[in-house]
Amino acid sequence: MARKKSKASELPPYWFNPDISVFYELEFGKSVINPGDSIKIKNSRGTFRFIKLVHNAKTNVTWIDCMDSFTGEFKSFYVDRLKNIVINKRSRKKDE
Repeated sequence: MARKKSKASELPPYWFNPDISVFYELEFGKSVINPGDSIKIKNSRGTFRFIKLVHNAKTNVTWIDCMDSFTGEFKSFYVDRLKNIVINKRSRKKDE
């Protein structure tokens, strides 16, 4: 007989905590990262989709919430681990 999965405790949403601020844009170099943009993280394999930038004023910590493009799992990384933005290759102009 299979074991019954235990329910993980659900965390309250970010807006419930007054010390946490949520931003949906991140300036990186000369460009701006918006939700849905692909990014790469240092020391992590694969690409991730940017969701939001979160800052906790009480502990003075900032992190990025993102989703793995391949597996779909949600992950969080500190901002200093951001490596670069993935820019899609442009197709060549077709000759007529």
